[in-house]
Amino acid sequence: MSDAAAWRVDTPVGPVLAHREGDVWRARGIPYAAAERFERPGPVRPWRKPLDASSPCPVSPQPPDGVTVAISPDYTERLGIDERCQRVSVTWPDDAGDEQLPVVVWVHGGSFLSGGGDLDGYDPALLVREQRVVFVAVTYRLGILGWFGDGTVAPPNLGLLDVLEALRWVRACASSFGGDPTRVTVMGQSAGGDAIAALMAVPEARGLFRRAIIQSAPLGIDGGREGLQRTMLAAAQGVGRETGLDEIYSAQADVYRASKRHGLKGLMPFAPRWGSHPLPPESDRAAETARSSDIDLLVGHLSAEGIVVGAAVPQLGRAFRSRVVGGAAQRAIAGPLQAVVYERPARRLVDAHRDAGGRAVRYVLGWNATGSPIADGHGMDIPVLLGDPEAWTRAPALKGESPDRIRRVGAAVRQVWGDFVRTGEVAPASAAAASEWLRLS
Repeated sequence: MSDAAAWRVDTPVGPVLAHREGDVWRARGIPYAAAERFERPGPVRPWRKPLDASSPCPVSPQPPDGVTVAISPDYTERLGIDERCQRVSVTWPDDAGDEQLPVVVWVHGGSFLSGGGDLDGYDPALLVREQRVVFVAVTYRLGILGWFGDGTVAPPNLGLLDVLEALRWVRACASSFGGDPTRVTVMGQSAGGDAIAALMAVPEARGLFRRAIIQSAPLGIDGGREGLQRTMLAAAQGVGRETGLDEIYSAQADVYRASKRHGLKGLMPFAPRWGSHPLPPESDRAAETARSSDIDLLVGHLSAEGIVVGAAVPQLGRAFRSRVVGGAAQRAIAGPLQAVVYERPARRLVDAHRDAGGRAVRYVLGWNATGSPIADGHGMDIPVLLGDPEAWTRAPALKGESPDRIRRVGAAVRQVWGDFVRTGEVAPASAAAASEWLRLS
């Protein structure tokens, strides 16, 4: 690489002007697809003039939520909102030279309703430096704009099709940034992991990624959703191509209120819809997923996922927060919730993958952040994989933690993830170094 602060990268769709930040290069906000509202995405139109890739990806239209604000304060103002949000940001080490590095494609979480690939808490710089990977963060359509899909006004699964189109972009363009398009790992947390699990059943996705890291995906509530989908469509009736964003937000709130009657599934009403393009019928899901046995899997969750889930269930949240019964309620309910939503389905996925001849590693992460109100609850994997440790200590869930401990735990966990990205396995030395916080099986 050059010693300059800017570098022209020639890609198959057009030149990109990347920028150096310390010992990494970044090319932000690169379009990977094009689509109007409620249209399926298509390949982006090539360009000739160098694209100044210094601005982060804007997020899909969304009202800020408390969880995402904690990760990235004022993120909607800082990143901007754009319905044409199909963009990627690429980060890679400055000393890569001519070496082709493994590629990690990040699919962010947020219940398919909030977030974006370029949130502060998802900064991949440490992972890129330590594990020497090319990191591609994907931003895709959310909420009604990406997952409504009445079949008349809007096709279902537009957000999933966005991610699929991003993977096609990675196959075509990764080598321009020093990445190896034959060594692509998709990595997603929560809803992002759920999207990856769905893509494993999509014939069109085969060959686009070699490995998958599925973190805290709520696989136990992503099936049997026909009744929920009818409720959602009724609640969002009247939304169309000309509907204003404020009305979109209001309709999304209506969807959430109406979805509460569906129990745990109503916690994430927006989700992939089985039986609609590009997904097979739900009855064929297991068979189609089994055909992806050539994909190496790393699948797992936090050791106390049920704490956050229980607090989010309307019928349980008050008891969870009560000073009198809160602790007892958490102990009695959090474990079974975790088992239903995360633990058992992760184990079933790993077992089925191995039975089909695939390689799979299952993990449980419990690093017990000091003084955290959610302990090892949902989302606490992100601080030890991505983001700046100093910045993380300002997040409400980590105010009692020290940056040094986040760095120490994070380095061990990132080494395990890096091993898997490179080889599809975890080296015994890496597993031993992380064993205080990470159980592998």
